[in-house]
Amino acid sequence: MKKIAIWAAVAALLCGCASMKPVLPEQVKKIFIPTFANRTTQYDLQTGFTNAVIKQFMVDGRLEVVSREKADIMLEGSIRQYTLQPMLYDVNNVIIQYKLKLVLDLKLTELSTGKVSWEQKELGGITGGTTTYNVSGSNANIATTRIETENEARQRIFNNMAVACLNRVIYGWENY
Repeated sequence: MKKIAIWAAVAALLCGCASMKPVLPEQVKKIFIPTFANRTTQYDLQTGFTNAVIKQFMVDGRLEVVSREKADIMLEGSIRQYTLQPMLYDVNNVIIQYKLKLVLDLKLTELSTGKVSWEQKELGGITGGTTTYNVSGSNANIATTRIETENEARQRIFNNMAVACLNRVIYGWENY
């Protein structure tokens, strides 16, 4: 019985490793990432988010971020939804926690042929592009509650979604 459990664990580990194989062709070495479109009413999301995506690709290092003329592929995207929703209130009916949600549409194009490799609508759609943040806390729980601004929470979600964009390009993962 122990041997079966060990072999099952090894098989599960090997299956998990197999899914980590990049799906990009070996000849693809350079990527162009234009500024994401902002299809929301929230001002200037596109600059911060595009910078987060470019930074994530640069840190990863498998694809060099270059101009369109030098690139093999292009990752285009648009910020489809930005929602800020109150989640928790204190006893005086003052908001102490918000939920922030970001939803993207992505498209990867091979620049030599102009062929769209894939498109994904609503990356982060269900819960992937969601975070909560606290804007205040009581003295009783202040040690366990981190207070953030909307901009800090936005940057955190930008970074998480930038990782999702990288994973979609490199590994082909369709869901975040």
